[in-house]
Amino acid sequence: MNKRMLPGILMLASGMAWGGGFQSAQQIQDAINQFVQSALEAGGKYEINLAQPDPRLQLPNCEQALQVFAQTGEIKPGRNTVGVRCYGDKGWTIYSTVLVKSFKDVFVLNKSMLRNDIIRQEHLNVETRDAGMLPQGYVTDISDVLDKQAARNIPAGSVLNRQLVTDPTVVRRGERVNIESSKAGVVISAVGAAMSDGAKGQKISVRNLSSKRVIQAVVVNAGQVSVNF
Repeated sequence: MNKRMLPGILMLASGMAWGGGFQSAQQIQDAINQFVQSALEAGGKYEINLAQPDPRLQLPNCEQALQVFAQTGEIKPGRNTVGVRCYGDKGWTIYSTVLVKSFKDVFVLNKSMLRNDIIRQEHLNVETRDAGMLPQGYVTDISDVLDKQAARNIPAGSVLNRQLVTDPTVVRRGERVNIESSKAGVVISAVGAAMSDGAKGQKISVRNLSSKRVIQAVVVNAGQVSVNF
């Protein structure tokens, strides 16, 4: 979708001669649009806003194919400066502003969540939003939020990002856990007490209730931790 909303094109001319007709403004617009679209990631959802050339601008008709380039070397969401160059005796270069909006499908809560609530699929809506207006860390993969735990109270309508969710706690501080350790193929079990909350794969401190020794163990599941000596 192309919207010619932005004002102005800056012209730099070299050896300008005004014979042989003028370059079509539509051809310049088409060349810019084609260049920008080809530079963006395939399959994405974009809105491209091209600057409208000054109707008073009269450029000699280019005898060669127009060369289009990004001033920064790449096209990315946001404001871009794009150059169009004509080589030859009547060579000229102009610069135009192109605004690119990138839209992403993101996950939005349809109900408020309290801290430590587990986020289920029925709590999520998928909405298309302007990525430039989204908070950092927004997620587009449902596995990043599904069955995760709310890190704090989250109001309905919030776009979920990685700072708002965490892995669910499966071991609570003070809870009794089974400690498994292995050495040379021999598995030894003991009973301990978790000294902090822990999620799967997280390392926490555990007190062995028999030896009273505090060890570092990895949370395996609810009520179970593992340590290797």
